[in-house]
Amino acid sequence: MRRRLRAPVAALLATFVPGLGHAFLGRFGRAIVWHVTVIGGAVALYSLSDAGPVDPTGSVADVAAAIPPEIALPISVLVGLSAVDAYLVARSQAAEADRAAATAAAIRRHATGGPEEDGTGVGREPAEPEAAETPDRDHADVECPHCGRETDATLDFCHWCTEPLPWVDDGE
Repeated sequence: MRRRLRAPVAALLATFVPGLGHAFLGRFGRAIVWHVTVIGGAVALYSLSDAGPVDPTGSVADVAAAIPPEIALPISVLVGLSAVDAYLVARSQAAEADRAAATAAAIRRHATGGPEEDGTGVGREPAEPEAAETPDRDHADVECPHCGRETDATLDFCHWCTEPLPWVDDGE
């Protein structure tokens, strides 16, 4: 539940203060870049326009009315892009965490040779020995941590997505 809320919260924070959503996700370098980009773009656009000075002590409505639309629109687009980027970064981090958990589970199952989970949380017994002696089943199937499909554990890579399997010894 908490992981699902990270992406919308990051996007919302980035909407109010550019870069804050990225800081919430722990991506401080990216937060600084977005903040400097949006604030620097606003200052540059305002200084290049013929708009008069804005009194920052006035109400929000007065400040918003003093900013011309040809400045407000590009800044709004930059803020929107910052929010979308924060959302995508959060989704990417969640997917990476899911992949890492799946990889760890696949490595544990492969290393122990124990019962494999079938997705319901209930372990199932590995294939019977007589089934492994048939010509069609001379290998054990494991779940690829990258694509989630059943693949041959004796291969160095998943034959579905061609990603290397994590338990393959790199020294070979």
